[in-house]
Amino acid sequence: MPARSCSQCQSESKTVYSCIQCNNLAFCNDCWSKWVLHQDGAVGYDGRPHEQSDPTVVRVLRQILEPVRSDADIDLEHQVDEDTTWFGVSRDSSNQPMLHDYGRFATLVSESQTQEPGNRYPQLVSFIGQTGAGKSTIIKMLIERLNNSALENGVKFPSPVTSSTNDMVPTTGDVHLYADPLSYYTKLPILFADCEGLDGGEATPRGLRAKVKQGDFNSIPDIAASISGMSLARPPRLSNRTSANTVPKSSKKLRKRRHGTQRDIAWAVTPETKKREYAVTQLYPRLLYTFSDVVVFVLRNPRAFESTVLEKLLDWGARSINKSLNQPALPHAIIILNATENVDAKEWDTETATENLLEGIRSAIFREPRFDEQARFWRDTGRKIQTTRDLLECYYASITIVRIPFRGRYMLIDEQVGKLSAVIRNKCEASLLAKKRARMLATAEKLQVYLEAAYDHFSEDLTTPFDFIREALKHNPIPQDLGGNILNLAISIQQNDYSTTEGSTVKIFYKMVPMIASCIMLDCVRQSLLGTTVQLLNDAYVEFCKFALERFVNLYAPCAFVSSKFGPCCNMKSGHNPKGHQNKDGRIIGIGTYEASFDLQEFSERWIELIRKELQHQQSAFTDLNYQTRKLPEHDIAAELHLRVLNEFYRGTADSSRYISYSACFSCLRELPEHALPCGHILCLPCVKAYGRPGPSKTSIVLSNCPLHQHEMIWDPPWNVFVKPRYAGVRTLCLDGGGVRGIVELQVLKAIQTQLEDKLPIQKFFDLIVGTSTGGIIALGLGVKNWTVDQCIKKFEDLCTQAFQPRELNGIPLLEKIAIFSHGSKYKTKPFEKVLKETFEEWPLFGGQSELGEMFTKVAVTSTTAIQQHPVVLANYNRPNSLDNDLSYEFLRSNGPSKEFKIWEAARATSAAPPFFKKFVKQSTADSYLDGALYNNCPVWVAHHERQLIWGDVATALPDILLSIGTGTDDKEVRSDLRGGPSSTIMETEDPQDSSNFKPRAPTSRFFAKEMWTILFDRLGSLMKCKEIWNNYITETTTSRQGRLGGHRRLIRIDPELRMDVPELDAVDALAQLKRNTATYLRNNPARIREIAHRLIASTFFFEKDNGSIKHRGSGYECSGTIHCRFANGSDDMKGLGGFLRNCHRNDFNPYFAVAEEETQLMREVKLPLGESLISDMCLRGTFKFQQFKIFVSKELAATTISLCLTEEPYPISTNSLLPISGFPRELISEDKTTQGEYFT
Repeated sequence: MPARSCSQCQSESKTVYSCIQCNNLAFCNDCWSKWVLHQDGAVGYDGRPHEQSDPTVVRVLRQILEPVRSDADIDLEHQVDEDTTWFGVSRDSSNQPMLHDYGRFATLVSESQTQEPGNRYPQLVSFIGQTGAGKSTIIKMLIERLNNSALENGVKFPSPVTSSTNDMVPTTGDVHLYADPLSYYTKLPILFADCEGLDGGEATPRGLRAKVKQGDFNSIPDIAASISGMSLARPPRLSNRTSANTVPKSSKKLRKRRHGTQRDIAWAVTPETKKREYAVTQLYPRLLYTFSDVVVFVLRNPRAFESTVLEKLLDWGARSINKSLNQPALPHAIIILNATENVDAKEWDTETATENLLEGIRSAIFREPRFDEQARFWRDTGRKIQTTRDLLECYYASITIVRIPFRGRYMLIDEQVGKLSAVIRNKCEASLLAKKRARMLATAEKLQVYLEAAYDHFSEDLTTPFDFIREALKHNPIPQDLGGNILNLAISIQQNDYSTTEGSTVKIFYKMVPMIASCIMLDCVRQSLLGTTVQLLNDAYVEFCKFALERFVNLYAPCAFVSSKFGPCCNMKSGHNPKGHQNKDGRIIGIGTYEASFDLQEFSERWIELIRKELQHQQSAFTDLNYQTRKLPEHDIAAELHLRVLNEFYRGTADSSRYISYSACFSCLRELPEHALPCGHILCLPCVKAYGRPGPSKTSIVLSNCPLHQHEMIWDPPWNVFVKPRYAGVRTLCLDGGGVRGIVELQVLKAIQTQLEDKLPIQKFFDLIVGTSTGGIIALGLGVKNWTVDQCIKKFEDLCTQAFQPRELNGIPLLEKIAIFSHGSKYKTKPFEKVLKETFEEWPLFGGQSELGEMFTKVAVTSTTAIQQHPVVLANYNRPNSLDNDLSYEFLRSNGPSKEFKIWEAARATSAAPPFFKKFVKQSTADSYLDGALYNNCPVWVAHHERQLIWGDVATALPDILLSIGTGTDDKEVRSDLRGGPSSTIMETEDPQDSSNFKPRAPTSRFFAKEMWTILFDRLGSLMKCKEIWNNYITETTTSRQGRLGGHRRLIRIDPELRMDVPELDAVDALAQLKRNTATYLRNNPARIREIAHRLIASTFFFEKDNGSIKHRGSGYECSGTIHCRFANGSDDMKGLGGFLRNCHRNDFNPYFAVAEEETQLMREVKLPLGESLISDMCLRGTFKFQQFKIFVSKELAATTISLCLTEEPYPISTNSLLPISGFPRELISEDKTTQGEYFT
């Protein structure tokens, strides 16, 4: 807009002001007072001096207040504004009302991502009032006064469509949602809800008329809606008013459906409830009052306040306040007296206006019977109601009056709108603090979840209140094992600190009060549960506490009866009644039922009350510390307070080192213990993160001490806990069973190790190793004992030589079989166990005190229970149970150290192959086990399920690599099996032709009905079975899209063709020949081995996005980040990796990373070279620091692959020279929508 000159001095260099009453003449400041109508004493038609107006402000406000538009222009504006619809009532094809959520809230939140880390907390300001009061106009002025400021790229935020002068038809239809430009990109965005007028009747608002004209979007084809619904989070997208009118209608409709849903309104069954007015007056208030931080009532006739507006204000609050339970805070009320004229100048001050108006209606509750009735209701509850203000504050947290002048006084309008904006921000901040104090501050993500639940609730039932905490708990469920974990701690206290004497139960549960309260407090903060801890105790935790107490009394608290002659009764409640009282010798010492030393109901109530009081104390301490350290995250504050309680609790025990559980984290009583510490205690990952600090790499956390006894010892060097970076993939090694043929697997591993070079141990390239029988022994050596491949080969050969010690009469026909039958095995068991103990020592498989550091690789071996004939898995890690409970095997984990498998025991259990060796009997439990190869000779399905259960963040993705290694095969044998030649196998399928569907099923009771030694000597069938299992796995786990993205290339099986009769499992003399023939196979297939090694190298690199870096750019999207290495900086592994990369350099070739979008030709491949200086840093200093870079994709759901190129020659499996780094391909733009958490074990 060209600069205006002063109408008097004609100067164009001075700031000029407009005079509305002087026909918009412009005056500079010097000439203003010289104008005859502006001289001292001169007044205008309203009795006041002319207003000195900013031309820009006047122009903006006139466009809002006095728009010049045709009906077609208005309809077009409403079509453009359709994108801002939040929710509303529409009708389906049968004219039945439906509640429509158009997804506006989700869209606004997802499009306002910021660079700031942490959660965002949207705040809702709802504008309601009578039709024509000016709600949309007020919102438009709030937005446009900021749009007028210099915004990036000149883009304007959407604002409502205002009505034309004297238009009697309501403007706004449904509820629209707009963003406040000032706070939109902050952690506390304010959103303005423009509600349809409360007294619009059945007249169709203009906004809905425009929608009807262009056609109901319900008619858009479903396929288009589903396509738009696939969109997830997008970078900010604002509306440019100039270009908005050119947006095709169809695309706008599709955007609206992006997060949209619709629901039938179940209560709309009568002619009255089906009316639109009913929904506007009954449904909309419930939704808006329940979730609003501030409610703005817009009134156009201040003189009718008491007779009209006060009634609506109270009715709106009364209608809504009892429709929600556990509401975190009452909304603040702002009353706008719009188009105010002829008032005292002091009334423009909000405090003065508020006090004067409320004082004017002070006695209204006594004048109006309906107000008096409401006042009596609140007095009956104990509230003191003496004035109208007292009654209003029963429904609203505060009342504020803001006056907006009538059009013409533009600068005063702008000033008052500025005051309104300030009041809104202040009240939003007050609401935020109130919710924070109540611990019910909802993040953007959770608020969307609660909104969806409220839509569901109120579309079904208008009378039942919506319960915030109940809904919060649905999405943050208290774990079902919490009661069991409390019980576990109680049992440990009983075992270590209190005997089973009279009164010990009361002492135990009193002792646990501070610990339980602190754990509940910590859990509430970790899960971001809404509500005070006392509320949550009542609503969610108390039943778990009662469960622990009742179960302890039933199973662990002995009867209180005491015989003067024979001593106390030792029976527990659950087993008391059949015999009555018995002493420790089993002597019946009396008759009668179980006698308790206390009244369970009375003690339970007293105990819960003590926990409640302790929670109140800890809540106060949390609030005080939160106030003192405002910048410290709540998680850290809760962890610090819990640490104090934790140390005090365990200092009060006889010996904290005895408090070890493998099923409950004794730090928080909430999570599964996963990470064993040098002291023997085992912590869950959240506790490791809370009390540790980032390690030397992105894959580790270090702890200097144990939080259970913080001051007793300091570990130097600190203890390393290994974690998987977010979105990084999983590398899995799967080793078949095969007796002495395990040497074949070791030769394959040695060939890969040779490619990797000696400074890079092969086990460092696998996150999970799963083995069966001889493959299980190798897995334990590599992954648990951390042997090199050469060490494994030597120890394996020694093991084979010493383990197969024949019995007497060996080699004598008939007598040999008699000896086997008599002893139960072909070879002696004691020499086998002796060599296993010497080889693996007495270290526990999981947990236990250690000075070696946490195991980098997770290892699982398969076995079979001898009695139930059920497959089981033994592992050096802990993981959650399958929710589906549909696994064909059981994951074994003891409750504590005393019954945990030792490494040698796991090796013995996985290789107890009858009739070669006897079954293994574990002495501490008396359980017996057989060879895991009986049902999982190729344990690929076990590896598949374990990977998914351990790393849930990538459960649905393919692994970086799954390398399955067999123990050798022979074409003649395979051809014989294919011809249907005789082969016996203990692994049966219901249909031999369907053996490929072998997800190992539960064995049948016919297992031992066969001639066991005949079956188990003949292993030829099992070799074919391994191949079928593998082929079936490939078929079932590689979808068509994964296949297109190269999924089949990372599932690799190496089963060398031996070109010899496959030896028996115990053919020790065949070891040398097996090594030679395997070496021949490997020499003939060097490219496959090299590709595997290079794929492992590529998997050590992973990409990490920068927080908030996703942006919408032109026709696509971009994000930024950098590539990291799993190896720690300064480590020998990093130096070895640098040496490997240096050896890949050629005169005309340097290794590089390649970035490309999958399934498109639109985005070109980007090459990022690994420069000589970077590789030198890796070799010499052991540091890897790659530069930050940006990635562009064409679509929100596009898959991107970052690959590593180490050679120009194509690989035989991948058919090119590019190998994906860890976790790729990934949907970089949308992936954050579906995962949470920073670290995954």
